[in-house]
Amino acid sequence: MRSELRWSALTLVIASTSFAQALVGSGVGNADTFVSEGSKLFNKKQYAKAADSFLKATRANPALPQTYAQLARAQLLAKELQRACYAYRVYLKSVPDSPDRKKAAAESDQCERQVKGLRKPPEDPTRGFVDQRAAFFTALDAKQLLGAGSASETLRALVKEGFLGPELGEMATKLGAAATAEAEAVHKQALAGAQLTPEVLRSARPLYQVAQDVGSTAADARGRMAFLDGLAELNEKSWKKAEAHFVEAARSDPDNKEYVFFKGLALVQAGDRAAALKVMETQLKDDPRTAVLRAALALGDSPVSGATELEKLLFNTRYPPEK
Repeated sequence: MRSELRWSALTLVIASTSFAQALVGSGVGNADTFVSEGSKLFNKKQYAKAADSFLKATRANPALPQTYAQLARAQLLAKELQRACYAYRVYLKSVPDSPDRKKAAAESDQCERQVKGLRKPPEDPTRGFVDQRAAFFTALDAKQLLGAGSASETLRALVKEGFLGPELGEMATKLGAAATAEAEAVHKQALAGAQLTPEVLRSARPLYQVAQDVGSTAADARGRMAFLDGLAELNEKSWKKAEAHFVEAARSDPDNKEYVFFKGLALVQAGDRAAALKVMETQLKDDPRTAVLRAALALGDSPVSGATELEKLLFNTRYPPEK
């Protein structure tokens, strides 16, 4: 019962992560495009929409300081005073010296005065950022990357609440590296033949997804996710599902021939040895495991043909052809 509950919880994590929007980096979009759109909207005096475009630009590339000044000006004119003042502070902290800094500093002072002059100032959205940042790094150090209270959920909350600055990019980079490293460790163990539970095998997918959501997408992540999901299905004797995952893995990463072998293995386990041999002879012609399967099928056909294939296998094992 307890293992079922754990699996149910992990399934929810995978489902929620798979459909999550990108937080930081190229997955959000092109920063220059967002800035261009924001500038056009600003010139049309559509300040709230302009602010939204500039905000997306800060997510796509947190290292561009000028975007924070553009965001602050749009928010100020859209009467989002608390957020405008915060964006000005982020900009001034990010740019110790620039031609625009003096103007931005004067605008920032004006923004702060307007907030203080309000009869009922709106709640400061940045009040909890210090504690949330601390919680993020605590979870990251503890390698708590998924689930409630994790580094990924804390970063997602910070982004949702409007956290800004180059530090956001640095936090995203650290989270992406940690998530990728943990997922890669699972993949490495699986390729080495370690006996991993379906729960452990499936834990890699949400980790790769977290890395993607913070801009750390690995080129071969798709194939690795499919491979590990295939192994999980193989362990659960879902041969057809396993085969489909291995097909996807091999298509995503054609250079990794182990994915092809496991496709053949899934076919063997499903009882279709002829199809498995066809796959392996086509894509793993010189692999000794192909020769083993060929001999096994030949033994099933007749003792003579089986003995012939077995003799070839043993001879080639003892005297491998020179390369």
